[in-house]
Amino acid sequence: MKHTTVILLCFTLLLFSCQHALEKPKDLLSKEEMASILTEIYLYKQTPGNILLSKKDAFTIYVSLFKAHNTTKEIFQESYNYYYTDATALEEIYDNVINNLKDKLSEEQQKRLKKEGILISEEEEEKEEKEEK
Repeated sequence: MKHTTVILLCFTLLLFSCQHALEKPKDLLSKEEMASILTEIYLYKQTPGNILLSKKDAFTIYVSLFKAHNTTKEIFQESYNYYYTDATALEEIYDNVINNLKDKLSEEQQKRLKKEGILISEEEEEKEEKEEK
């Protein structure tokens, strides 16, 4: 009896572990679209003049950002929630965001982000990859 219960429990866990935690949204944004939008959100937040914006003005800017990407806040949020439950996909998205930022930020901005631990140098990245292997 114990063996049957253990086997049944293992089979159930295996069955559910193969499924994605959330159902795929109908209008799921691609990983590339997510990375592009997240990059623009980060760049927007880094603009000094945006710190003093009212919530209404900030909301208007976000709406225009989503419109520029032919999406909505709701679709973006559903897509983010979906990818959030898949660590590999989310890591891939944020790796793309980091690469996008490296292309768009000045050297000074990149140095600041390296100090904050957000960006790492290519040498550090290679070192991390070697340590993982």
